[in-house]
Amino acid sequence: MLAGKLEPDPGAAKPPQLNVSLKPQTIAPKFQGTVRMLLLKQIKMSFMHPQFNTDVVKPMQLDNIIDQDVQTLSGGELQRVALVLALGKPADIYLIDEPSAYLDSEQRIIASRVIKRFILHSKKTALIIEHDIIMATYLADRVIVYEGQPSVHATAKKPESLREFILFLLFLSNWLLTITL
Repeated sequence: MLAGKLEPDPGAAKPPQLNVSLKPQTIAPKFQGTVRMLLLKQIKMSFMHPQFNTDVVKPMQLDNIIDQDVQTLSGGELQRVALVLALGKPADIYLIDEPSAYLDSEQRIIASRVIKRFILHSKKTALIIEHDIIMATYLADRVIVYEGQPSVHATAKKPESLREFILFLLFLSNWLLTITL
């Protein structure tokens, strides 16, 4: 709803109008041309900015694929390009769905550092959906846990500090370990 892709339920309040940058869960490349051409078309101002290149483009290792055709990129390469595109779009809020998908362990660490540094330095807000607990805990300062049946009926708990969430996970793992012994 924040990205304008879904309408709220009847009778529910509409979300505030925000300038949103979205990195969707699935990436289906339709662009005909090279990575460089795509970046120049979609985020020219950011792509041309030296600070953005230093903080985002270079660490995401796009130099190796900058002149490759977008249609021929692997899943991990597409993911890195999609993350750069999302961060390159000026926005009030960044919605990033599963940034670790298709990335190897080293690339996940790099991507999480890039995302976190970019969001902190730009003083913006990001809502990141992530199932990799290591990457999620690195990126987050607050966690929202959902209860219920996924895709049927789920309820969001209030945001918790990351510290409280980790302490709860440690308690739960010790409790489960105690019960299974």
